[in-house]
Amino acid sequence: MPANKILLVTGSSGLIGSEVCAYFARELGYTVHGVDNNQRAVFFGPAGDTRWNQQRLARELAGFVHHELDIRDRAGVLALVREVKPGVIVHTAA
Repeated sequence: MPANKILLVTGSSGLIGSEVCAYFARELGYTVHGVDNNQRAVFFGPAGDTRWNQQRLARELAGFVHHELDIRDRAGVLALVREVKPGVIVHTAA
């Protein structure tokens, strides 16, 4: 059992990541911190943009916090983990 009910999800604006966020927030009562940098929009253009999903999560999930961060930024990720102190981390970023 985690020490706290704080979840950190990488790839939080994607299909799987956003569903993980919703489940942990709604069904398990977690505070959710999502990490996403909308890289799909870089690769696929406007059709791949996932900002709409990020905005939906912020609107629908109380306490959802978005962090604009590239998971390849090791120092940034480590700093975020130290700051947020998640009890659970789910990695769904590609």
